[in-house]
Amino acid sequence: MSVFTSDRERRLWLWTLAVMVAIYSTLGPARTLVDALRERNLLRLSFALVLFVVVGTIAGQWVKRRHGWREIGVALGVALAYLMVWIRMGSWEERTHLIEYGIVAALIHQALLERVRNGRHVPGPAALTVAVTAGLGTLDEIVQAMLPSRVFDVRDIFFNALAGFMVVAARLALAPQRRPAWRVWFLWLMAGAFGWGQGVYWGWFGPGDPKTLQSIPAVILAGYLGVAVGGTLIGVLQWLVLRRHVTGAGRWVLASLGATAVVGVVVFGVGVVNVEAGWFGGVSVFGTVVGVLQWVVLRRQIPRAGWWVLASTAGWVVGMPLGDIVGPPGLGAAYGAMTGTVLVWLLRQGPRGGDQQQRSL
Repeated sequence: MSVFTSDRERRLWLWTLAVMVAIYSTLGPARTLVDALRERNLLRLSFALVLFVVVGTIAGQWVKRRHGWREIGVALGVALAYLMVWIRMGSWEERTHLIEYGIVAALIHQALLERVRNGRHVPGPAALTVAVTAGLGTLDEIVQAMLPSRVFDVRDIFFNALAGFMVVAARLALAPQRRPAWRVWFLWLMAGAFGWGQGVYWGWFGPGDPKTLQSIPAVILAGYLGVAVGGTLIGVLQWLVLRRHVTGAGRWVLASLGATAVVGVVVFGVGVVNVEAGWFGGVSVFGTVVGVLQWVVLRRQIPRAGWWVLASTAGWVVGMPLGDIVGPPGLGAAYGAMTGTVLVWLLRQGPRGGDQQQRSL
């Protein structure tokens, strides 16, 4: 049996190998080149030209096909996700990870899908792509640790894996209409990342310099305002996704408002005794409280809706440390990814009790 299922798969793997060789072989001189470009004030221009070529190529291929408004909306969501991550990255060197390992992930994903189309069994092509990309990115950092001019950076490993995840998520979300579940999941992720990122920014980042979660107790009113705006905005954006699948979805926004009110009681009630305990206690229970209130909306229409409370709690707990690393959009994205996965699973269970108004996936 041949290793490759077609000439196209063979070419895709060869291209992947060529890109990885190019990345690894330039690790040594890359720092010298970057320093030389920075001294001549050409670093931003060089990266801008590379970015223009990459984005132009992708956009050129995409516009060749006719797309509806839903596809255009998802494409804008993808662009917004990349923009938020791009802005959050602190340097042009870090931003190259999105390009380099984004290309690697796209090639690997295409190759694995080609194997599937030709009848070979590939367990979870999307998840496998992200895992392989993360592994290659980790090897990249190990090689750098052995070079005198480079250092091992755990953040770069995260960005390499993130690049693979974003490419796979974008490809699945932009797939044809036969994949509506992926669209729901991606839009749900974007609702979390954009809603929490923008809401929290205007709450506690807007009045002054950006602050971390640890510094919020010093400005507790601004911090709570950020939570209230961010939580409400997430609820509104999630409602826009959910209203096509669940009747009475408008109560979803009320659930988000209720959760922010409970958080406020904890923040300011406990804060009378200990400001820091009040703040972290209030923020920590948000995922559970909003999960319970949203479960009330889901339980009459969707079987096994109790899992929603666990998903909301877990998504929030996982997202909080990530938010400290990459900022509020990271927390919202982790929360959106985990709850979106459970939401798709729940919607696939079908309506409860013969409710034909609910649209399953």
